[in-house]
Amino acid sequence: MSAPTHEQIVRATVRRRVVSPAGVIFVVLVVAALAIVPPLIGGFIVRALASYLIFGLLALSVGVISGYGRLFNLGVGATFGISAYSVAAVSQFGVNNPVVLVLCAIGAGLLVALLFSFYALVATGTEYLMLTFLTTLAFAVVPLALPDLLGGDNGLSVKGGLEVSFGLNPLLGNGFYWFVLAVVVGCALLSWFVITSQAGQAVQAIGRNPVRAAAMGYNVGGYRVALTLYSSLIASLGGWLYVLQNTFVHQDLLGLGNSTNGLVYALIGGVNSILGPLLGAVALRYLNDQLSRGSTQSSLYLGIVLMLVVYFIPDGLLGLWRRYGADRWRGRQALRPATATSTPGADATAVSASAENANPL
Repeated sequence: MSAPTHEQIVRATVRRRVVSPAGVIFVVLVVAALAIVPPLIGGFIVRALASYLIFGLLALSVGVISGYGRLFNLGVGATFGISAYSVAAVSQFGVNNPVVLVLCAIGAGLLVALLFSFYALVATGTEYLMLTFLTTLAFAVVPLALPDLLGGDNGLSVKGGLEVSFGLNPLLGNGFYWFVLAVVVGCALLSWFVITSQAGQAVQAIGRNPVRAAAMGYNVGGYRVALTLYSSLIASLGGWLYVLQNTFVHQDLLGLGNSTNGLVYALIGGVNSILGPLLGAVALRYLNDQLSRGSTQSSLYLGIVLMLVVYFIPDGLLGLWRRYGADRWRGRQALRPATATSTPGADATAVSASAENANPL
């Protein structure tokens, strides 16, 4: 009997998810429905759904770094806010080119990410969490420290009109909504590609057991820095889209509340997935909007809903799909005849093969 190879051990340690045909069809149908149905309905729903999807990028960023990398970063919201502020600040100097503005948003977000990347190199666990927490609190007072540039507690408006958003009007028509949907779908597909790649599998192995991964020869610090930069890229795009839609930024975008919201969205939808954070952001923000219309105690009702979801569905809304889907798959596997012999290497490969048939998203 041959011993399992290094690659087989890694594949068995990390449950790689590959999209099934049913999953592909489901995703295509969801995207098609989002592209067709809201514009047909029209009205406020188009602008509201665009806003939900934008905050879905914030949740996706949290899901990538916390769900897969197990780095509980409470500063993702600060990256989102800094990117939005950078667009508004640059526009004050007459810079209205949309390509330049998106590059400014990404550049500002990556600068913030470098700080969080340093934390990922020098701290883990609670220490890392507290460092990101304190840094987020510091970012929240940056507009007060630079009132002439960032508007202080009055916020800052974006100048340049529709030129800054490629001529798309967030308030009229469907062009801006389709633009937001395209960016979100692109980020989701790119994230799936990254997570299912060999580097993504290494990131997941490091997240689960960094000591073992380091002993196997992986550069733990390097992968964590790369993951931090990538998640910040997604958050930066979210901040850029936010300021294009609202043409105004305020201090709350940099506060702890925005980062916490992103974490809650990801947890409710399913932090260990790509679609889960997006689903959580859409569902929770829609629920908050509906509760706000009928009561002034919407935060109380929303808190009760969150506690119920966390208690009864700890894996998030998408966890229900996986749970019942896995049960059906195990039922089919039980009907197959068992093999007579096996080897350690074959066992490791079998674990990987069974994991690859799981629902990916």
